[in-house]
Amino acid sequence: MPGQREAEDAADRTARSGILNSPPVVVGVIAFLLLIHGLRMAAGEEWETWTIYAFALIPARLGGSEPVPVIPGSQWWSFLTYAFLHADWRHVGLNSLWLLVFGTPVARWFGAARFLALSALCAIGGAAMMVATDWGSPIPVIGASGAVSGLMAAAIPIMYGHRRPLLPSELIRDRRALIFVVIWLVITLLTGAQGYIDDGVHIAWQAHLGGFITGLIAYTLMTRRLVRA
Repeated sequence: MPGQREAEDAADRTARSGILNSPPVVVGVIAFLLLIHGLRMAAGEEWETWTIYAFALIPARLGGSEPVPVIPGSQWWSFLTYAFLHADWRHVGLNSLWLLVFGTPVARWFGAARFLALSALCAIGGAAMMVATDWGSPIPVIGASGAVSGLMAAAIPIMYGHRRPLLPSELIRDRRALIFVVIWLVITLLTGAQGYIDDGVHIAWQAHLGGFITGLIAYTLMTRRLVRA
């Protein structure tokens, strides 16, 4: 089947190529995240605070016992825009590193447009999980970890496949891939159970989990469509 042969060739190229030869779309997204953070830091505390107010995810905007002021529309666009903001250089640096590692195979396999769509969906999925589990919270949520977790979920079957990514039915039978998923889930859930705080900032483990689940679902749907083409 032509679509199948093209899929296998793409996976083979992914396996042979190194992370350092990352697709331009991945490098571009990382550069964009670093640029946004650099501009926020350079613009001063007042501008930094305003960007949090305008673009961070704040569950209380959607309801709760302590409603917060809302820029009209921000309660909806912040489901995506929160992923472009970070607490400090370490935060954006770590997310950029994992984006490079896990975003590279995804972008090579699916192409730039699907990579961007999947990243956006995973960020939104992470935000939805955060809102659902922390309803009414006035604490802002920022960071690309939800999107990165989703890319990780999509990258696992690509990295552990041989000549092509693992299909969902194959993924649940692949011991190496399952071990990777289980370890990640255990670390994520333990982080949440312990209320882990890094330098005074709470780790939004719910966003990680929501992004990961969204990534698995999106990968399944996108792979089936690609293989059947």
